[in-house]
Amino acid sequence: MEALSPCPTAPPVTLYEQDELSELTGGALRPGGIALTAELLTYCNLEPGSSALDIGCGPGHTLNLMATNFGLVPTGLDPSASMLEKAAQQAPTATILQGTATAIPCGPASFDAVVCECVLSLTGDVAASIREMHRVLRPGGVLILTDIYCKRPELQPDLPDLQSCASRALPLDAVTDGLNRAGFALVSLRDRSDLLKQLAGQIIFSYGSLEKFWQLFMGAEAARRTCCALAAAPLGYYALVAEKEVRHG
Repeated sequence: MEALSPCPTAPPVTLYEQDELSELTGGALRPGGIALTAELLTYCNLEPGSSALDIGCGPGHTLNLMATNFGLVPTGLDPSASMLEKAAQQAPTATILQGTATAIPCGPASFDAVVCECVLSLTGDVAASIREMHRVLRPGGVLILTDIYCKRPELQPDLPDLQSCASRALPLDAVTDGLNRAGFALVSLRDRSDLLKQLAGQIIFSYGSLEKFWQLFMGAEAARRTCCALAAAPLGYYALVAEKEVRHG
């Protein structure tokens, strides 16, 4: 009898490329949307004309905000060619680069600010990504980070059907320790888990349930598993600002 070939495994859904999420968040593809970005940029009080790198720029809404509302000179970095095409349309004055956070194609001390929103946990090597952010920032430059974090590492969700910041959520101390080791000084750290709950509420209001939302991208059983895993995982959302320390001598 001829052996049956195993059924091919569907690749995990890349959430940030889904139009449905973009519609829910106003295009910004993360909890808090563009309003949180504006709040953090206002807090940093960057001078007009300052250079800013957006790592994982997606469709370019943060790039457009930087240029039009804050007078910054933005550069967008993303590994996705389709996202970069959208970013170029959304923010025509921005410099657009294809690449990853672990190997930023820019020289040392190139930027006054680096923004990385709901991307760090997806980079594959968090320590290397933080070192690269430190390298491309000028001394005294600021780093804006937002991301989902896992409040109890032993309960990190198992999400084989999904590629998102929730599926690779890190403990918050792993992020802050990485920043300290790289030479950053933490300026501000706020828990914004309210925004994560707000996004879940938006999804339920728009689609009837979280499970129906996940069924847009995956089969019914995978959607059920995803909902169960997320419900059992104590996830939060943080927003922080750090500064590249100026070394004397």
